[in-house]
Amino acid sequence: MNQIHAHSSPLTPTAEVYAELQTAFDHFNATVFNHKLPGCLITLQRNKRTYGYYSHERFVCGETGELADEIAMNPSYFVARSIRVTLSTLVHEMTHQWQFHFGKPGRRGYHNHEWANFMEEIGLMPSNTGSPGGRRVGEQMTHFIIDNGSFDRACADLLTTEYTLSWFDRFHL
Repeated sequence: MNQIHAHSSPLTPTAEVYAELQTAFDHFNATVFNHKLPGCLITLQRNKRTYGYYSHERFVCGETGELADEIAMNPSYFVARSIRVTLSTLVHEMTHQWQFHFGKPGRRGYHNHEWANFMEEIGLMPSNTGSPGGRRVGEQMTHFIIDNGSFDRACADLLTTEYTLSWFDRFHL
């Protein structure tokens, strides 16, 4: 039998992958965002050329009417990029969540100066190229990790535990 991941218990890939992403969200919410972010629904989406995205108040609870934000992560990139870089995408999207709740987001899809400044403050350098020297604001933005910044230190703390992303798309890009 061909297995991607060895398990001692019955396969529960949905529970495992979402628990791992929730653990990372909770860790960074505590260490980088000082517990300020509300809970959100984390989803896996395969949008082409997108590592992840944030959608404000995308979900509603049918019972209570409570609204929840969405942070989507693209599993197609989980194997192609390191866990550290994948988790930096989660925090990039958490920064959008922070801005929607505590700042002034730019027009749809626009990464403005407030967002860029906060990203830099938490240890992720905005760059449209993903490298030093790229534009800090714009429509399609990525980032790179600032050595020994807040994110880098928080990620190192998480990765000293038994943390992993157990499941990934085997037909990655």
